[in-house]
Amino acid sequence: MKGRGVLAAFIFVLALGRPLAAQGGELNDTTEYAMITGTWVNDQHGPLQAIVLWRGPAGWRQPGGAARERADSVFRVEHLRANEAGQSFFGTGMAYGLLDRRTRAVIVEGQRFSLDRTDSALVIMVAIPTGDRRRGVTIARIAAAAVPADSWPRASPSGDVRLPSTRDVQLLRNALAQVPAIDAFLR
Repeated sequence: MKGRGVLAAFIFVLALGRPLAAQGGELNDTTEYAMITGTWVNDQHGPLQAIVLWRGPAGWRQPGGAARERADSVFRVEHLRANEAGQSFFGTGMAYGLLDRRTRAVIVEGQRFSLDRTDSALVIMVAIPTGDRRRGVTIARIAAAAVPADSWPRASPSGDVRLPSTRDVQLLRNALAQVPAIDAFLR
């Protein structure tokens, strides 16, 4: 697994003090993740509502040449569109989603998923194939209590972000692997 610098480059803390927040990083060498939580109170995240997983072939996150330029363009355009629509953008030009606070939904790969208030979190899994093939999207659910709070990035009262350690990310991977559909996706 790459160093904390890669994780820091992928960290998102959107909407601190607002109804929804997303933060994430590198789950393993081929998988990125974003965790979506409810309302932040006293600089602490709210309940876990969703986890988005993007898994692709080795090297998919570091494209070169024209693919890098395209990813940068996608990032700028989609981020601007999200702002104009009153949504929060999270991710990169290679893997991203939108949070719609008004409708309590997350949009990934053009598909809208409701963030219902339940004791389980939605897990959206995006398979990124090689070449120009279409990305596959599947969903599952995980008990929110099964995901250790230590695996979540947190903001301190000063606004500093505590990144999950390698051990914390391993705890997240272990929790996700307890759900057969998610475990199969991560293999």
